[in-house]
This record gives sequence, structure tokens and C-alpha cells, in this order.
Amino acid sequence: MDKEILYKFFDRSATATEKKEIEQWLEESQENREKLIAEREFFAAMILSGKLREKEDLVKDSRKQAKTTFRYQTILRELGKIAAVIAITVTIGLFFLQRSEGGDALHTITVPSGQRANLTLPDGTKVWMNARTEIQYPGVFSKSKREIRLNGEAYFEVSHNAQQPFIVHTNKCSIEVLGTKFNVEDYADSKDFSTALMEGSVKVSDNKQDKNSLILSPDQLVVFKNGKLIAKDITDYDYYRWRDGLVCFKDVGFEQLMHRFEKCYGVKIVIENDRWLEYGFTGKFRVSDGIDNALKILQKEAPYTFRKNTDDSVIYIK
Repeated sequence: MDKEILYKFFDRSATATEKKEIEQWLEESQENREKLIAEREFFAAMILSGKLREKEDLVKDSRKQAKTTFRYQTILRELGKIAAVIAITVTIGLFFLQRSEGGDALHTITVPSGQRANLTLPDGTKVWMNARTEIQYPGVFSKSKREIRLNGEAYFEVSHNAQQPFIVHTNKCSIEVLGTKFNVEDYADSKDFSTALMEGSVKVSDNKQDKNSLILSPDQLVVFKNGKLIAKDITDYDYYRWRDGLVCFKDVGFEQLMHRFEKCYGVKIVIENDRWLEYGFTGKFRVSDGIDNALKILQKEAPYTFRKNTDDSVIYIK
């Protein structure tokens, strides 16, 4: 199978004839299906690495046909350059391929501490992944539903398909949508859970209690409180600017802010002086500037001292 046609298929720009050709090719053998999964893996990695966007910018003023031809030729060249390392890591995402219980191949993408990643799923859904986030998804969604698994935080812009619901499974809940924009936070190592809806409609269900579910309207978010899902209005959209690489906070207590840093940078912060718990902060930091820079800036408002253990995994604030 011509790789250029496969990449057009992944990019949702393949013609009806090309789609039919791919379907017939997939039916011929299991080997062909595995090849498609592998090529999809490379294509996703190209998007994450940013090379696809860079090359598109070079031809944005060209005619559509010329742009398309250049685009896929560029992908083929770039994939050849990074094929040796892409199976392990590309810029900020870690890629793995495994089999689910049903035998389907699953893609696993993991974002390290202090980083972010963008991803386009096989159905065209766009995903922004926050630090320390892992997503698992199949190379090809089933005809009846689109299911993925999330550990961490991600923002979704889901392609609408009423006949194929999109379902996000997390450690605590499942979120079902048809087509919408929403943010989900559920780290396995945290008690916190939230789903915020920006556009459309979502149904959030507790994994442990089927009857504990809510349907959200735009500008609402749902959290756990005393074991129940509680809906409330979104009061601060800046919180979700992590997609821009920012940690934004408004009248946030010291302990809560340190918790945000723990989530972002994958460290443990021990507050050894309760005095600082009385302080509140408003501002924003660039994640890329690092946690040391953020803590030093905060010292101007709260004159604490901080130190790290030998492997930098724990920060002590006094």
C-alpha cells in the first residue's frame, strides 16, 4: 500500500476510492492491518513532534493540490529521518504498542513531567495532553463507539458522530459525548477528579456507582464531593490555559498551589511551616521556566526557604 495514501487516510483527506482501496487492503491479511497500525503510530508521532505543522507553513500560499502533494512527500522524508528513534520517544511523547484483551492493538502515549503534547486521534478528534498524562487508544475505532483510556489531564475537541459515541474512561469515571469540547482531570495518584464542559453536552458516570451520573451543560464542571458527583459553574477559564503552557491561579491558597506544582512537575512538596498556609496568590507561570523559578518568584510574597533531596524528587519548604 502506498504510504502517501495511508497518510491521507489518517489525515481524513483521502478520496472515497482511496478509502475503499485501504479497506480492501486491510481485509487481505493480518499483516496488512499491523502495517496500518505501525504507520498510524508514525503519523501521530509526526504531529506530536511538530514537523508536520512546520512543513505545512512552507506551502500555505500554494495551490491546494500542490500543497497536498508536498505535504505527504514531506511526511515520508521526515519519517525516514526519525524512524530509528520514533518507536521509543519523539520530542515529548513516549509511544508504545500493545494488545488489548480483545486482541486489538492499542497506542499508548505518555507525556513526561513539565511537558505537554498534542494528538489527533484516528477519527479526527483533537487532544491536548497535560504533564504526566497517559492516553491509550486503538489504531482503528470500532463502528459502534470510540473508546479511549486516560490517566492524567487532557482537553478534547471531539469530532461529531451521533452513531459512534466518544467515551473517555478514567480511573474514577467515564465521560460519554457525541461531539463537544471538554477538559478531564483524573490522575491515578490523586483523589481529585473533574470534568469541565466548554461546548456541547457530556454525561459523566461514576465507575463504582452506576446511578451516580450527571449530564453537564456548557460552562459547567463536575467534581467529586463526599463520594457524589456535584456540578457547578466554571468561574475561572484561565485554569485551563495549561494548554498554552501556563499555570494560572487566582486567590489560590499556598497548599493548593503547591499541589498544582506537584501535578505538573511530578515532585512531592512537603510544607514544613504552617505559616505559609495562610498565604494566597494570584498570577501565572510558564511551565517551561521550571519549578525552581516559580518557587523563587513566590518567595517575594512569602519569604520561605526551600531545599531538595538528593534526586530532586522531594522539595521541602520551611
